[in-house]
Amino acid sequence: MTLAKKYRVLYEQAFVPIFVKDDYATETLLKGCELAGFKAIEYTLRREDARQVIPTLRDRYPEHAIVVGSTLDSDRMVKHMSSRFPQLMTIDEVSLCRVDGFVSMLGWSLPRIRQYANTHLVMVTASTVTEALQQADAGAQFIKIGGNQLELVKACRAQATFDFCPVFVTGGMTVERIPDAVEAGAVLIGSGFDLTLKGIAPADLTPETVCDRLLAHQKAVLDARAKIFPSLTGLAGLGDCEFFDRLPHWHPFSGG
Repeated sequence: MTLAKKYRVLYEQAFVPIFVKDDYATETLLKGCELAGFKAIEYTLRREDARQVIPTLRDRYPEHAIVVGSTLDSDRMVKHMSSRFPQLMTIDEVSLCRVDGFVSMLGWSLPRIRQYANTHLVMVTASTVTEALQQADAGAQFIKIGGNQLELVKACRAQATFDFCPVFVTGGMTVERIPDAVEAGAVLIGSGFDLTLKGIAPADLTPETVCDRLLAHQKAVLDARAKIFPSLTGLAGLGDCEFFDRLPHWHPFSGG
């Protein structure tokens, strides 16, 4: 699957389920994603079984867009912290698991972005508009911004910045809060299962419940995008050229 196709899978799904550290059974969550028809997931290194599960995902889901979250752009720090967090892997180690991309709660260095952006989806956090511009210019396909920083989202999508920024918002993204994030300028939303499944005891969780919650969050994103970004409706049936022409922000692809 080409990088452009992976990008489309993520973009068309609109909502990304995030496997964070929680008490829910991994297999139940994965089966729920399957029932929902989701083909893009973020599996974070916060999850204690990450080192065991991430290497198995490509064989299980050969046509999915699999991105790994909570990556740290410091091999030295990862190696130092691995005694306390044995699930941690360096970015290079993660890439050997045949994943499609990386997400980070922190920024990456520009050389690291350039190293991977031609072969992987790079979705790193920015704390300023300038940082977002520099990361996008280095090749990051999405700029991640926290849900508590919607003013920064607005600044990244402002007229004075020429709508350059493709924003991925995570953090606090409930069904009720998703429309505000999209109105601010987010085109992609993600949320951890600790939030999307809030109120459900691990012992009571079923794949069907996971599916229902995921579809409700996806609908909230798609409905908000249709209102704020009408050009983003009906993307699934488009050829690559028309798909990329419709995007309301910078992207690194030219007709796929």
